[in-house]
Amino acid sequence: MSINFESHKLDRRSFLKGAGMVGAASLLAACGGKSDNGSSAASTSGAAAPNTTGATPLKEFISFESGNRELESWNMLYTQKAEDANVITNLWDGLLSFDCYGKVVPAIASSWEHNDDSTVWTFHLRDDVDWVDVNGEVKDHLTSKDFLVGFEWVMNAYKNEANNTSMPNDTVVGAADYYEQTKAAGDAAADMTYEDMLAAGVGIEAPDDYTLVFTCKDPCPYFDTVAAYNSFYPVAPALLDELGIEGFRGCDNTTMWYNGPYVVEEYIQGNTKSYIPNPSYYDAANVSRFERLTITMISDGTISLQLYENRELDEVDLGESSIATIQADPSNVFNQQMCEKRPKKFSYCFIFNYDKRKADGTADENWNKAIANKAFRQCFSKGLELSKFYSRYNPINPLKCENDFFTMSGLCYTTDGTDYTSLVAKELGLDGEKYDGKTMKRLRANNGDITDLKKQAMDELSAIGVTFPVHCSYYILAGSTTALDSATVLKQCFTDSFGDDFIVLDIETFVSSTMKEVVAPKLQSFVHMGWGADFGDPINFLTQIIVHDDNAYYSCNMTNIEGIVENGPADYQQELVDAYEQFTDLVNEGRAIVNDTDARYAAFAKAEAYFLEENLIFPTVYDVTWCLTHANEYTKINAMYGPCNYKAINWETSEEAYTTEQYEEFAAAFDAATKG
Repeated sequence: MSINFESHKLDRRSFLKGAGMVGAASLLAACGGKSDNGSSAASTSGAAAPNTTGATPLKEFISFESGNRELESWNMLYTQKAEDANVITNLWDGLLSFDCYGKVVPAIASSWEHNDDSTVWTFHLRDDVDWVDVNGEVKDHLTSKDFLVGFEWVMNAYKNEANNTSMPNDTVVGAADYYEQTKAAGDAAADMTYEDMLAAGVGIEAPDDYTLVFTCKDPCPYFDTVAAYNSFYPVAPALLDELGIEGFRGCDNTTMWYNGPYVVEEYIQGNTKSYIPNPSYYDAANVSRFERLTITMISDGTISLQLYENRELDEVDLGESSIATIQADPSNVFNQQMCEKRPKKFSYCFIFNYDKRKADGTADENWNKAIANKAFRQCFSKGLELSKFYSRYNPINPLKCENDFFTMSGLCYTTDGTDYTSLVAKELGLDGEKYDGKTMKRLRANNGDITDLKKQAMDELSAIGVTFPVHCSYYILAGSTTALDSATVLKQCFTDSFGDDFIVLDIETFVSSTMKEVVAPKLQSFVHMGWGADFGDPINFLTQIIVHDDNAYYSCNMTNIEGIVENGPADYQQELVDAYEQFTDLVNEGRAIVNDTDARYAAFAKAEAYFLEENLIFPTVYDVTWCLTHANEYTKINAMYGPCNYKAINWETSEEAYTTEQYEEFAAAFDAATKG
């Protein structure tokens, strides 16, 4: 749809009234010992951001959200949608938050600790937190009881309709049982209260007004990152009394109460959301806030640059065509202002299918035998050159997209501040390899030469009846030009790296659902998927790929290795199964370490490195995009999980647009602080 937009300057407030009728770019979405993370003196500000410029800050900030991503619920306890949390995180605070490095920092809990085996966690709450209404008027004082009431709401199947229950169910004693109790009670669960929850033995208690204690089902050294999730947020009992169950479940910006850094000044559905500072915010002295923060809904990306140029947006993401146009013209006003963003919070991999089927339902023995062979799999990690494929994500610096790990970078840190993936890199011998913009790090050891490895794989596989080339079935959405373009580039990468005598990528299509049409009938050789974290521990990722665990999503649903283990492997699959068994044992060794964070992460790094050396799954890319912006992204909250990333506090902003060079300095400072 073509839309004319008047190019004359509007004042920023006037623009906001009509912004929802025009458009801009889209925004993508997708979950040791005594802790010394908290301190009574600490605040939500967390660690200092790297390399700030001291620029003149913006008092007002206008950001954007894609027009098809309007929020559906204002209830932080109820929603599980990113587009809701992106809004509400500025209005509600929970126990804990995160800093610009993704490390846990205090919020309503000023400090916290756990017992020796990490089964009992105690949070000490601030005594100066109030609830306010949309007008900023104080309505109630927050105490530990508010967390009991909020937790009961989440775990009550009648009240919360089974939303947001998975993390409490998995971690807290009795939570799952109480949920089932309320489910069985039916309508009678409406009258159940937090006292009923406590009587049922759920592992949460409030010894006094400002102390909250959780008891975990099993040792849980990462529970502080779990407790930061919105299913652990508080609610004012008086608000529930005022609104009732249905009223609270369906609360809006006018009826909800706020305890976060902002309140809603104005909400026009499908158009704008404007926030102003909460006048009673407990941490006002320690955080910086905008005088007004506005999120405008953008439905047409074709005019985003014009909106930004007119200062009707303060940041905008750049599409491939815009990048090409700006980069090709040194005189373009934005040529030196294109800023490379941090990687998006998903680790993408090729997820191999070890039990592939043909269209008639019979086993694809040629593929199954090939992918079970270690030498064949290692040809991917040691020989597949993906620079052209990375260019589909980042046309300027494609190799910034290289992903060498299964676990997402930035998920968690050792006690000296080292990123966990740096431990994996050291185990793999990649710790000395740095980005150079020219060659992939994992191909440098052998210069991508897999001549000997390829011959080994072909000899071993030919001996058991495999014919070459081995064909890989790779499925994309029918009719998607973007998907086809990317798949075509990937196919060329296969040809360039392997030769058409060894492995050939066959591009296939599905109509609407990858899971139903492709994965369920096991038609794929591999899928290209991203996994994101729910909390700050490597088991977020590693337990998805172990065996003997019905909750291992990839093993049960994607690789189908669990079925092979349960049903008994074929002779050619025995070494594959042995590798998965060894990996599972290594992961379980790491899980058993609950009182020494560094030792736990070291054990997990050993397990992950083994998995990657066996190339049981093949890491591919991080999604890295470009933008024009007046905000230093490296000062924003950078949690790999939880709802806090859009909380607009402590942002460094600038009246002048940030430059490419400045962002490069920010990135280098961030890497120096986290990776050494």
